[in-house]
Amino acid sequence: MREPKQSGPRVMPVSLLAQDRNCLIIGGGRIAFRKLGHLIDAGAVVTVVSPDISDAITALQEQGQIRCVNRRFDPSDLDGVFLAFAATDDVAVNASVLEECRRRDVLCCAVDRNWRESDFVTPATVRKDELTVSVSTSGQSCRRSRMIKASLARHLDKVDSADLMIMGTSHEFLSVSEREPYHLAGKRLEMMGSMLMQIWGIHEFMILNTCNRIELHVVAADHEETRLLLERLMGFDGLNPSGYYVKRGMDAFRHSALLLAGLLSQTPGENHIVAQVKEAVADAVEQGWGAGMLQGWLSSSMHVAKHIRAETQPLLRDFEIEDLCLDYLVAEQPGFLETPLMILGAGVVGCGIVKRFLARSSRGTCIWCYHVNRPKITEDITDRITLCDFNALRDELAKAPAIVCATSSPGHVLHQGHAPFLDQEHEVAVVDLAMPRNVAPELDGITSNIHVADLDDLKHWYRREAADMSQIMECSYRIATEHQEMYEKLTSSFQGGNALERPGSDSDDERPASN
Repeated sequence: MREPKQSGPRVMPVSLLAQDRNCLIIGGGRIAFRKLGHLIDAGAVVTVVSPDISDAITALQEQGQIRCVNRRFDPSDLDGVFLAFAATDDVAVNASVLEECRRRDVLCCAVDRNWRESDFVTPATVRKDELTVSVSTSGQSCRRSRMIKASLARHLDKVDSADLMIMGTSHEFLSVSEREPYHLAGKRLEMMGSMLMQIWGIHEFMILNTCNRIELHVVAADHEETRLLLERLMGFDGLNPSGYYVKRGMDAFRHSALLLAGLLSQTPGENHIVAQVKEAVADAVEQGWGAGMLQGWLSSSMHVAKHIRAETQPLLRDFEIEDLCLDYLVAEQPGFLETPLMILGAGVVGCGIVKRFLARSSRGTCIWCYHVNRPKITEDITDRITLCDFNALRDELAKAPAIVCATSSPGHVLHQGHAPFLDQEHEVAVVDLAMPRNVAPELDGITSNIHVADLDDLKHWYRREAADMSQIMECSYRIATEHQEMYEKLTSSFQGGNALERPGSDSDDERPASN
């Protein structure tokens, strides 16, 4: 194991306000010319003192940008000076300039081996309009800092065209079996995030996985090649264009607002999506995929979504996927509410199924199977719930004529091997609410009494007659469009403003190169 490198002097990053202030450069060569660029960019009033002044510096004087004095340095040159560079090719001269500056309380930077005695060092810097980015290695490696600076410069070129983009597919575009391969979880999700992090022009992103959709929300350069690359990574380039969607700019903002309002869910108006999006954003921040841009997007979209919910809620039933599941079982399984129900999974949906089933049923009981997190149940319902972990699943299967699967498992929890353990004498209804699916498709109909329904089956069974969705969507689209100024404020904050920047972001200074 290699020992850590010796650290350089400790520095405090600052941005000096040098505009209209007198600054002095002692030296007239290549390094002096480079330091001139920093001062001119800062709007300083610059004087160069040196018996030998290069043609490049002389040209700046002829253009009226600086003043040159063709002689050796005199301490009186420091009168009224705010900041000085000792940039000659003579170590002794630079040391004497440093000493004189210290006596006069003038900030000074030496460009040679005297740099450790200086008051400051200049970083490797890249500027773009009002944005300045500086890179430091605490004086350890000028070449390394310049390499990082060059890489950042390429990235900054893509910031001004950064915009919102959503790429994804859902139950409205693909069936469960068609959609399932595109869902990301576990190692696949981590790998996808790692690959996306390598793409120039992608600034922040999150990946949203729900039971009915997989979406990439990204703040990225609005370039066609970026879109094509994202389609390739997500696997959508192999789909018919009608099998997925790409939303950009204001369209992406409207989409996220309608999504958070629950109107793009399989049961329009449901509330789970808010928690799912917040969880996806939190995961992105934890993984280093997103920060202020993504959080600002979520906050703005949530604001619009609340307006949409307030206006459309009276037109919608208070309805969640759990309600749809139980309605289906009531219709398909006579006497369902008076028989035991098995629930696999102790997450949000699993808990919702248990709560709603017990509220609807006066005598029904629940067999609640969990994998890791044991559900907490209140004393008033302990006599109606039997808890078991997945190790005891086979022993419990035959006791329930209805089973609901809602785990976060990336694979099948029920499969052909479980068929002999199911009730062999009565009809058994299995509802799979998970994505990826918890129930192997071949279990459906493996015997005449076993019937499996997935999310597609619920979608086809359910018909919302109580609400005019076209009217609701038209209303929601109008509300989102009325908030266009929020989208414009959001995008301007990272294209040219600083509303989402965190004060005090890290930046290091770099040791000046010597003559």
